Amino acid sequence: MSAFELWAATPTPFRADESLATEVVPAQSEHLVALGIDGAFVGGTTGESMALTVDERAELISAWAEHRGDRLLLGAHVGDLSLVDARRLARHAADAGVDLIAAVAPFYGEPPSVTAIVDYLAAIADAAPDVPLCYYHIPSMTGLRAAPSAVVEQAVTRVPTLRAVKFTDGDLQEYVRTREAAEGIRVYFGRDELLPAGVACGATGAIGSLYNILAPVAREVVARLRAGEVETALELHRPFRSIATVADRWGSIPVVKELINRFGPDAGAARAPWGRLSPDAVAAVDGLVEELKAVAS
Repeated sequence: MSAFELWAATPTPFRADESLATEVVPAQSEHLVALGIDGAFVGGTTGESMALTVDERAELISAWAEHRGDRLLLGAHVGDLSLVDARRLARHAADAGVDLIAAVAPFYGEPPSVTAIVDYLAAIADAAPDVPLCYYHIPSMTGLRAAPSAVVEQAVTRVPTLRAVKFTDGDLQEYVRTREAAEGIRVYFGRDELLPAGVACGATGAIGSLYNILAPVAREVVARLRAGEVETALELHRPFRSIATVADRWGSIPVVKELINRFGPDAGAARAPWGRLSPDAVAAVDGLVEELKAVAS
């Protein structure tokens, strides 16, 4: 395992008719190994989990478990508005042999309290008691603002399998608080476009979609930062910020999926509500491809 643990949040492959294309998973796995990725994070935001049925999510986990080989860790997002389905997916992932299960908190209706979030995580952990659990904090998608540091502080005594947080937020002060909330909890940084800031705040690992393309560049960014070469690191990191600018305008999920398709196995277009990109958005992606060719080859 590398000193800086790097996981790729993988896109879910679809055929032209939007059916699940698990036959693409072996090629995706080989692509990540070739990039030097440590782990595949399956069925998360990049994986469009909330646009999949529970059966599709289970099938996707099974396909990755079968084809990841012996060089990739495997994490599966199992969070769902239905606790019954989340527990079902957690059990399925455990039976499949994943190394990590992750879950966002319930995000529809009145925002849950920290205690309610911990109750939810405890119920999921109980369904897979032998698999480490990761709390997935991504307020840009869930709208939840409960401090993950508070969740960790309470969960560490109630959820014995809690081992990690996926922190996909730009609040760096809260990131530090979450890292300091309890011993033995690894807080993966999830905002690829802010990776240098995350490393400066102590990140020792990251989970993100752009590592499907730019993992070697990310490792060089981390190395330069640790060597004190800040300006060089920021210049190397520039493509991540360029992608974020286009994704903010045209939609992060479809833009990033299209980019990943251009540099790796084709996983098809995004499902509704994101769907296919407009011609103007495709043109913007074309521009990114040209910028990335020199660094992603």
